[in-house]
Amino acid sequence: MIQIGLTDHLEGPRERPSAAILGEVAELVRLADRLGVRFAWFTEHHDHVHEGHLPTPLLFALHLASQTRRIHLGTAIICLNLHHPLDVAEQTAVAELLMLGRLAPGFGSGSTPDEFRLFGLDETGDDERHARFTEALGIIRDAWRGEIREREPGPTPGYFQVPAHRPLPVASPDLWDRTWIAVNSVGSARIAGALGLNMLFSHLRTPAQYRQYAETYRTAGGHGLIAANRPVFVGPDDQTAWSCIEPALRRLWRRFQAEGKISAETPESDHLPDLAGHPINFIIGGPESVARQLRELWSIVRFDIANVEVRWAGLEHEQVCDSLRRLTEQVMPILNAQGQPVLAPAQNNTA
Repeated sequence: MIQIGLTDHLEGPRERPSAAILGEVAELVRLADRLGVRFAWFTEHHDHVHEGHLPTPLLFALHLASQTRRIHLGTAIICLNLHHPLDVAEQTAVAELLMLGRLAPGFGSGSTPDEFRLFGLDETGDDERHARFTEALGIIRDAWRGEIREREPGPTPGYFQVPAHRPLPVASPDLWDRTWIAVNSVGSARIAGALGLNMLFSHLRTPAQYRQYAETYRTAGGHGLIAANRPVFVGPDDQTAWSCIEPALRRLWRRFQAEGKISAETPESDHLPDLAGHPINFIIGGPESVARQLRELWSIVRFDIANVEVRWAGLEHEQVCDSLRRLTEQVMPILNAQGQPVLAPAQNNTA
């Protein structure tokens, strides 16, 4: 059974008040909670990287826990390479207890060069980055369980010198099973599988890459949930959907080109589906079209969570809310009528 999650980067122009952006996303999450959406994740960005206004997603998740009833709230992601893992472990353990089991923490091994520089850190190669990430995750796991033991001598020193002690608070026993890893490479898929954590995919990756990561994850022993991420806009019909999304799609395409994700030599097409293709990978249409596209993606990689990004510059807030309503109220029944897979409202499972 496939469920729905939201991811939001809390993007907006630098000059727009951050309070307005936080309030807009909070309203969207409250609506998602009423509609039965299972997850809402928030992303860490510093100094307006990727136009983000939120450097502390855990605080926002904790804040929204008091305004919602069922939806699981979390981080997609906390960039572990910018933080000491013991500090992250303590903060997430406190948040988990205050949120009464609705925290869905997500961690990643990467961040942007600009954010590295802000923290006075050097970028590392993939091997060292993944090794640091694995060690940091181990510290978080042990801290949540309430006991960090003396590190056994090994051929190489650890990246984090954490003395043996008994951290407080001890997190809920199932928090580790509710933890997610951002997977954008075979290496991170292997880490997620070996540690028994759930996987979050980026919308920048192709269906073939999703399938490769999923195969690596299962081979490494992974048995958790997989969330496939896509920008999604659901209009009342195909023609209206494309008309509504065009300003947002063109802004996003130009931004991706400015960021180097799309070649500077690539001309901006007059054919909107060309702009919506890879690496943007935007799912757009009326309820029937969106249901078909989600089913096609699921046929390539058997994901558990349709993790959608619905809020984009160039869309009015009410258009975003209407799109989310159509996704939950119209796309879901179409898929239900067609049999599995089913986009389902929230259930009381642990992840």
